[in-house]
Amino acid sequence: MDRKVARIIEIEHQKRALAAEQLRLTAEIATDEYVATDLAMALQLSPSNAEDYVDWATRVETYFPDVIDAMAAGIISERSAHAIVDPTRFYPEELAQRVVSATLATAAGRTPQQLRRSSLGRLQRADPALHFLKREEARRNRKVIIYDEEDSMATLACQQPAEIAQAMYTKIDRIAQQETKNGRTIDEVRADVMAGLILEDPKTAGVKPLIQVTVPITALLGVDERPGQLDAGQLIPAPVVRELMSHPGTVFHRLLTDKAGQLLEYSPDIYRPKADVDRFIRTRHRTCVMPCCSHPSRSCDIDHATAWPEGKSTGTNLGPLDRKHHRYKHATKAKVTIADDGTTTLETRWGLTYTTKPEPVEEPPF
Repeated sequence: MDRKVARIIEIEHQKRALAAEQLRLTAEIATDEYVATDLAMALQLSPSNAEDYVDWATRVETYFPDVIDAMAAGIISERSAHAIVDPTRFYPEELAQRVVSATLATAAGRTPQQLRRSSLGRLQRADPALHFLKREEARRNRKVIIYDEEDSMATLACQQPAEIAQAMYTKIDRIAQQETKNGRTIDEVRADVMAGLILEDPKTAGVKPLIQVTVPITALLGVDERPGQLDAGQLIPAPVVRELMSHPGTVFHRLLTDKAGQLLEYSPDIYRPKADVDRFIRTRHRTCVMPCCSHPSRSCDIDHATAWPEGKSTGTNLGPLDRKHHRYKHATKAKVTIADDGTTTLETRWGLTYTTKPEPVEEPPF
């Protein structure tokens, strides 16, 4: 089994190196406007897909050659390259290059979702004014869309600012958790709850959602414009945070971080000690601690790295695992250890070791 796993990893590195070579060759031959048409025929791509690929290859080779170097070395995949570079498209070139370089330096072992969030976060923190303008432009374009699915189903989607979308989902989820399932999955219950809310089912009216926003005290006081951060990771502009915080009934909790932005202490005055630990763990780890998992910690199980009662219910022995990974850990007897700073080490049944670190609560742009 270990040889097969090693071969899979080797093939992935080869694919990354070949993708890097393909990007460079594409950029080299992109000497006129007809190259995309030639490649569309040669690679069986649609004209729009071919144009997008030529544009991508040219841009990344011209402005971010280090990204292609990282692909060639097997450090990142092309999906990760997109995650790092794509958020920079409408930012100044000099800032984009600094952000890509800083994000690339921490790219090893991180998923495309984590890298996109990191790159976007650096951009938004480095230029809060442009972030606010882009956010307001996107807000003005918010909409509700519906599109058909298979089997006589349809998807209804609503675009909203992140803080509103989070509040909407939190309300739906809270009501769903209190509903009788009657053979339904939790996803089915959430869908039914949302339909009930929109169709004004009186049973589901009036439930207030709870969302968590982390904001530097300097931004809250108006000293600077550093953005706030939702517990799912999205950044929201400081003026929006201040408006949210002005609402009646807002509860403030103190978060103490180190210079790198890692959470050291969570001090809410309204929770019992057991809830203190739970909230600390979910705030320090925004996602499941398993490698390459982006499942939000707010809906994860809090798992003992060393089983109770040998392992205690403390921050150095607890971490969020989504239900699938929780089952995986116990079913395969994977070994998990958690350091004081939340760094989590996993040893799989195949003897492979992975390390994940909690993303900083407040990550500096550079």
